[in-house]
Amino acid sequence: MSEQAINELEAAAQIIMAPPNIVSNEQRHHAEVIFLNFRKSKSPYEICRQILEKCPNQYVMFESAEVLKEAIIREWSFLMENDRLIGIYESVHESDQAPALRLTNSWSEIMFNPDLVPLMFQIYWKLRDIDELSHHCLNCLVQLASLSGGITINSEARLKYLHSYLGNFVNLLSNVTIREKESLGISNIARKLVLFFINDFSNLPTPLQETIMDEFTRITCNFAEGAAREDANPDEEKYFSDSLENMLEAWTTISVEFSSISEELHQSCATRIFNKYVQCHLAQPDGIRSLSLENGHNCDEDLEDNDRTKFKEQLQIIGLLGRTILPHSLPVLYKILESRTESLLHMLPVMQQRAMNLNEAASLDGVFEDVHWAVLIAGHLLCMESDGELALIPSEINNHSTEMAKKGATCADASIKTLSMADAKVQVPDCLEQCDPVIRIAYSVLRLASIEELAISMRQGHFMSPEVGSTLMWFLKRWCLNYLLPPEEFYQQLRISPVILACFGRDSECSKMFISVILHKIAVNLYSFQSEPILLRDTVQLFSDMVSSKQKSIYIIKTDSMAKLINLTEQMEAGTLPPNILRGIYKGIVTAGICLTDPDEKNTYYQRILEPLKNKFKAVVGQENLGRMCENEQVQKVVIDLLESFIGVARGSLVATVEILFPFMCPILSELPVFLTFFKDYQVIVQLILELFGQCAKSILCYLAPSDSKKLYESALAAVQAYAKYNTNRLSTESFAEESSCQDLSLVLDLLTFILAKDCVDLHVRSGEEEITVTASDVSLFGLKFIMPLMTLELLKFPNLCAHFYRLLVLINDIYPEKIAALPHDMMVSLLQSIELGLTNFGTDIVQACLDFVQGMACYLFRHSNFDTPFAVALKPFLKLLMDLVLSHQINSDLISCSSTTIYSLICCYQDEYQALVQSLIQSQTDPMTAERLAAAFNNLTQNVALNCERQPKLKFRDNFDKFIANVHGFLLVK
Repeated sequence: MSEQAINELEAAAQIIMAPPNIVSNEQRHHAEVIFLNFRKSKSPYEICRQILEKCPNQYVMFESAEVLKEAIIREWSFLMENDRLIGIYESVHESDQAPALRLTNSWSEIMFNPDLVPLMFQIYWKLRDIDELSHHCLNCLVQLASLSGGITINSEARLKYLHSYLGNFVNLLSNVTIREKESLGISNIARKLVLFFINDFSNLPTPLQETIMDEFTRITCNFAEGAAREDANPDEEKYFSDSLENMLEAWTTISVEFSSISEELHQSCATRIFNKYVQCHLAQPDGIRSLSLENGHNCDEDLEDNDRTKFKEQLQIIGLLGRTILPHSLPVLYKILESRTESLLHMLPVMQQRAMNLNEAASLDGVFEDVHWAVLIAGHLLCMESDGELALIPSEINNHSTEMAKKGATCADASIKTLSMADAKVQVPDCLEQCDPVIRIAYSVLRLASIEELAISMRQGHFMSPEVGSTLMWFLKRWCLNYLLPPEEFYQQLRISPVILACFGRDSECSKMFISVILHKIAVNLYSFQSEPILLRDTVQLFSDMVSSKQKSIYIIKTDSMAKLINLTEQMEAGTLPPNILRGIYKGIVTAGICLTDPDEKNTYYQRILEPLKNKFKAVVGQENLGRMCENEQVQKVVIDLLESFIGVARGSLVATVEILFPFMCPILSELPVFLTFFKDYQVIVQLILELFGQCAKSILCYLAPSDSKKLYESALAAVQAYAKYNTNRLSTESFAEESSCQDLSLVLDLLTFILAKDCVDLHVRSGEEEITVTASDVSLFGLKFIMPLMTLELLKFPNLCAHFYRLLVLINDIYPEKIAALPHDMMVSLLQSIELGLTNFGTDIVQACLDFVQGMACYLFRHSNFDTPFAVALKPFLKLLMDLVLSHQINSDLISCSSTTIYSLICCYQDEYQALVQSLIQSQTDPMTAERLAAAFNNLTQNVALNCERQPKLKFRDNFDKFIANVHGFLLVK
């Protein structure tokens, strides 16, 4: 019977898919009837299964899948509570090819059978050469390495299992050469064993502990070599690279939690891994880095995924291992740096005298690459990540430095003298061997920075590696955070090493010298590497981090080098620095002044910084025929640099300086709407003006008094109004123009959002006499009025702009629903049209935001009984809209719960309209049985649910709505 039915369906499908000139209307109609009857099948599961298994016709298979889906939906409500198939598979424990094997105690007899693990390893041995099967078998071994759950409560059985597994695993490792495709599975086994059984390792026999540590070390080194080969060939799959990361992750756990391992064994393993990792990143003969990597390595400074980012986790773990073997790791690094420094010094005269040949150029590239990696490793060895917390000197470094000083191997005087002789023009100091090894690395980095300056003075700066320069700036930033002027009060239990304190502690002449050298290097980079944006970015970050601490900035601000840096910044020719660099410098300069406590001294400092900017701005504003002059490229460069500087000033503002900075910024901001008019056709300048207002609103507004806030509001609104005026009805089909408008509008939305935040975070201490005449929410809504006509459907297709726009609407709605409800008619209509657009045209995030908006406004209307207002009338159609969207599957299933609470809030407001809508839906059904079922479903939906917008009835309605949708979707859609 089923075969006959399938044949009929196939024949009907051929007729339906045939061209009109081959089949008659009668034949086509008959074929459609066959498929309509198929869709009405009461229990189609068996025939659908046979179709999907046997039928080759794509159209029939598609129809059977649809019929199967509708049948499942139709019968969903009849499922019993104990039908747990869906529930079993809907939770995902681990996004891994081989998730953890969590078993209950009932599996003990099988899993702890002494023959199981040897059998599984034997199977892998047999299938290892068959690619189609070996991968699955290896995954089974990975899962067995993660045995956990109730089955592992018995410690004796767990230990026997681990002993058996490790014995077989070691046997495998010691008898095979690991292939690249199996390396990932083997590294995962090691990682899972350490993750799930690390506390049991200490109970294993000592010989087995030593063997497994030795094997883990060996395969880690092998994977490091394989990863180096993969890096030399970018097109290769990164099997060994991923495997190395797995092994290093395992070593992190071993180093921290495997306490019973002997210190000698751990140090031996750490030394082998550290040496191998360093070798893999050094050129021959000291290392094993491939020549193809050197010759083909092109440092693309625009790549964000550089070595520092790409290998960050690896470097952190190598740094951790290196700190356990400091007597070995520190000399390795400073010897590499010193030898490469001398090599560079020998190459400089060659570069100056003649053109280098290919071998010399390759050798120079190799030296730069060696320096780059040695500095990266040293930076992670000497400093730990400190994001979000106070940066401190690692305790291992402190202890080692202190011990070296106690033994007489190092002394403070030699270390200070060494640092003072870091200039590349000076010979290596004779006291270098008595210098603290930690200080010796810092000396090498300073000497490398000095070599860059020497090369520039010899007109050979173009030979220097921007990547190395950027890495040096990164190292110095970490060094300044951790070692420069360390906060001694936070080292109460462990005193800072006397040598480090003598070199970099408070009131140390050496620390002042170090600060001057760093500031001088920052100035050199700004002046000499203006075409290297990544290098300059790291340079500015170094400067910003140095001055962000009051303890450091009080020394920095008084140095001659700081004064020279300020002078250099002022005298820099317009347009010479890449975007964002000038703002970073001015942010740092402004931030540095916070440490000044004397009012006169503070005013003098800021006057020194701000007056030149003010004069430059006046010179531009005061030009005759500015409208014509704005086309001049040099004028544009000056304006761009001024705006970048002002943004930096705004970013550096804090509560202690806002009273000085806002009077400076206020008259400038008041002039910018006119600037916007003149430069309306120059996107870079338009965006910088909008960004400046946004930064002022973000960084300054929260500290301002109401009178000053009003001044900022007026200037900001004038700028928004000017922007809207010159962009209304400005249509373009070019994608570049759309992207430009998208960026502009995002900045305007940023500005309005930051202004709105004033009502949430106001840090100004008010006096009783101050009166607030204009609120931030009024300003945001007024600004929104200007830009809403610009938010076209085409522009809203840009995801970031769309999300930004709807996020602002929801934020205003959350804080001030009464202001939304009282909007003028035109703006109210435009706003609700935007909400409707968001519900019907965009993705789940936007739909969620729109649902939140509608729900918030409905709750507000209900609680204040504002049902006769224009806004309440305008919101009413959303009840029908949402019901239609949900019933017609136009809202994502993930948003059904959120939709239900929004619909509930609307029902509370519009109960009569809801009843009319229900009756309309019921009466539109031509099948009486369907109408009856629909009426029963609607009755159950609100049965015993109070319509008062409170939390408990809302949650009950949500549960009812889930059942309602599962029920109604079945018979409505089948119809």
